Amino acid sequence: MPDYLIGGSPAIRRIRASLLNLSANTSPLVIIGEPGVGKSLLSSRIHAHSLLNDRELETVNFKILSERDQRVRLLGGSPPELPSTRRSILELPTTVVLKYIDCATIFLQERLAEAIAKREIIRLDTKDQRPIRCKLIFVFNDSPNELFRKGHFIPGLSKMLSKFQIIELPPLKKRKEDIPELAQHFFTQFQIQRNKPMDRNLVKLLQYNKWNENILELKSFIKTLQVIPDEVALQQKDRIELAKMNLMIEEGREFSLRDSITNIETSIVRYALNKQSENQVKAAQSLGISDRGIRRILNSLK
Repeated sequence: MPDYLIGGSPAIRRIRASLLNLSANTSPLVIIGEPGVGKSLLSSRIHAHSLLNDRELETVNFKILSERDQRVRLLGGSPPELPSTRRSILELPTTVVLKYIDCATIFLQERLAEAIAKREIIRLDTKDQRPIRCKLIFVFNDSPNELFRKGHFIPGLSKMLSKFQIIELPPLKKRKEDIPELAQHFFTQFQIQRNKPMDRNLVKLLQYNKWNENILELKSFIKTLQVIPDEVALQQKDRIELAKMNLMIEEGREFSLRDSITNIETSIVRYALNKQSENQVKAAQSLGISDRGIRRILNSLK
């Protein structure tokens, strides 16, 4: 992802214009948007312009942490629950990004709602009340109301989140005019066609594509152009997935290894089936797996 918000679409211009106000406001903030639209980037920019920018930005992703790790990060604790005393992340005087708190247990959601209401946190296995010192930013793929409707939130936390300021980052399909500028930025970053403008046909193709994972997928695709021509890369979703994994590791961002491997596996199976005229037995043989194995993969796609 770029280190600033790129694009001239009305939505992006409005968000850029409000960045200083968002950074100065110490109240909790909610950022929503599809995967890959730049929610983490916006969070980091808000932190960078805030009075807390001398401290490291802290992030907790509840989608990938175990229940125990969620408890320790959010509530802290002390012996005998933990080998040593741990502070809650909410006690830190910095910006704290809570990603996908809708994936947390009811217990943690209740404790979080109580802590926000009282501006105090009680560590696990203690009775000591500790002040919340951080600026909270919540990140979701859907609005709090929609997540509550789907049963992912307790009523108290949903109502609380809905009252906070909400910033929505639109997907690329709703701001296609930003794609050429984003693509040119990534071309420059990856030193592709240095000092040359992008081919017009490629620009049109990039704007036509759906980009289900938005900026992250666009960036990953352009990175593949370092090693393979664009007419081949456009047909190789597994290459894009590999590039995405490399980018996430290089940038120190979390991702689901299992999901990425599944996506690559799916792409390879479909390619083998296409080459074998949809003959599952021959496709399985070419991949060195059993008939049952390829059926399992295909059934998981339904």
